[in-house]
Amino acid sequence: MNSAGMVESVRNRLIAAAATEIRQIGPRRMTISGIAGRLGMSHANVYRYFADKIALIEAVLNGWLRIIEQRLQDIVDGPDPADDKLERFLSTLARAYADAIHQDPAIFHLLAEPEFAPAEAERHRKRVEGLVERVIEEGNVTRLFSGGDSRRMAVLALDLGCRFCDPGMVWLGKADSVGSEARRDRVVRWVVRAMSGRK
Repeated sequence: MNSAGMVESVRNRLIAAAATEIRQIGPRRMTISGIAGRLGMSHANVYRYFADKIALIEAVLNGWLRIIEQRLQDIVDGPDPADDKLERFLSTLARAYADAIHQDPAIFHLLAEPEFAPAEAERHRKRVEGLVERVIEEGNVTRLFSGGDSRRMAVLALDLGCRFCDPGMVWLGKADSVGSEARRDRVVRWVVRAMSGRK
């Protein structure tokens, strides 16, 4: 393995160890020394790869989010009409968050209440917003949507669906799961109709 591959391997081991620590004891109690001890290395060695604890936590969140974002990217890059893309995009995003809050709540909490990973949470929000903007722009060009500033329409679409598409709102509503899938689907359809100007 070359030096670049070795660096990547160590980084990945550190990220995996940090994710385990976050799930077991939480980000507040996680320490660089604890992660180093878990991997049998000195804490000084960890700092060769990550500037501080926050940088390591953000790397954990980034790796976790990239899986979701790739699914969203595939929808945006697909051949479907823009209104279908928007519906699938919002539904996929909402389902991913809903699944994550039950399957990996400790990591999702980093996104929902980004005390420990504020920069990565904000970058994720911007990336999602940018992908929605691309769909809106496509819909405006093909006249499936009502026209207007694509960026503002993207923000509006996410604001309208915030109960299911905003991590903080999803976290706050995690106990309210009765009928949530049906409500989510109704909200997504309503957002798509709003973008197209249909009543």
